[in-house]
Amino acid sequence: MESSIIGQRSTSSSQETSEPKMCWICLCTDDDNDDYENNREWVSPCKCRSSTRWVHQGCVLRWIDEKLKENLFFKAHCPLCLTQYIEQHKVNYLVLLLDILDGAANFISPFLTVGVTITAFCWSAASYGILTIIQVMGKREAITMMKNTNPYILLLVSASIPFWLIFGKLKNWGENLMLFIWRLTSQLPLLRTIMPSFVCEPVNEPVNNLRNRQRVFSIDIPDTTLCAALLLPTSAVTVGNLLFHSCSYSSLQKTLLGGLVYIAVKGAIRIYQRQQNLIREKTLKVLEYPITDDENN
Repeated sequence: MESSIIGQRSTSSSQETSEPKMCWICLCTDDDNDDYENNREWVSPCKCRSSTRWVHQGCVLRWIDEKLKENLFFKAHCPLCLTQYIEQHKVNYLVLLLDILDGAANFISPFLTVGVTITAFCWSAASYGILTIIQVMGKREAITMMKNTNPYILLLVSASIPFWLIFGKLKNWGENLMLFIWRLTSQLPLLRTIMPSFVCEPVNEPVNNLRNRQRVFSIDIPDTTLCAALLLPTSAVTVGNLLFHSCSYSSLQKTLLGGLVYIAVKGAIRIYQRQQNLIREKTLKVLEYPITDDENN
């Protein structure tokens, strides 16, 4: 009985040794070993019994290194039979601990980067909001107000100021105002006399078509919108100080009045520009080419 088992094992081992060896990583065989001197050593690290069980020692080590770069806790195993490879190396627990710490740092660093970026952005927004409050209200009034306000509420309000400015700028108020003026000009003859340019625009055209035609000449550039929104408090303070310098208003009142004047004048100019562009687009024609007598001849 034992002799038959030994005979079967010897037969299977002779068949395995007679099989051509082919590395499942580089797909090289025994005949190609002369071209790869560093990969002469063969190893069968798993339970596979086909030709794919063979692999070069150098190839499998490089494959393990690539997997460890993707996942530090990767356990080397055969991708077919899932047998875990038996590795033999010197264990340095200090280096192993350092490797684990490096892997943890690489895993946590993206989240820390996002957190630091968001925190820095929020602090920048809060700083801008506080500077805007000081600029709008005046230094003394602003300091007095901030001293009497809860710090957390002050931080939340100041950080939200730039977002509200940008949100207000993203809303295209000019289009809605133009549609409102078009409706008034169609109903009030006196208004059509004061603003004859609006007579050229067909007020009975559907609202959706008017909006679509307006978009041709009302494309907002994101950088321009952002700059205009963040510079609105400065513009309001500047206009308020220029127009109401001699008045006995407070800094906040001057800023509010200056902001209203600035928005009204700028809005009127933009509405006029858009209206004229629409009229130009409506009256645009391609003329016939004038043929002279010389060209006829």
